[in-house]
Amino acid sequence: MEENIFRRPAVAGVLEGYVEARLHNDTGPSIQKNVELEKKLADTVATPTYVTIDPKTGKKIRIQQGPSSADTFIEFLRGAALE
Repeated sequence: MEENIFRRPAVAGVLEGYVEARLHNDTGPSIQKNVELEKKLADTVATPTYVTIDPKTGKKIRIQQGPSSADTFIEFLRGAALE
C-alpha cells in the first residue's frame, strides 16, 4: 500500500489531512506490546490494518483491513472525515 497506493496523487492529497502513525507488530523488541495495542485499536492483528482515530476523543472512527485499490482507500479516508 505504501509503495503502490499512498504515493498516488489522489490518495496523497487526501492523506494530507491526516497524521500518520505506524505500528509494526512483526519485528523489534516490543512485538508483544505492539500486538496487544493493535488488538486494542483495531480488534485484530491482521496486516495491513488501517484505523482512523478522532484526535480529540481517541475514538475509533473507521477500520479497514487488507490492501485495497486507490479508490477504495480514498473512500475509507473521506468517510472517516465525514463521521
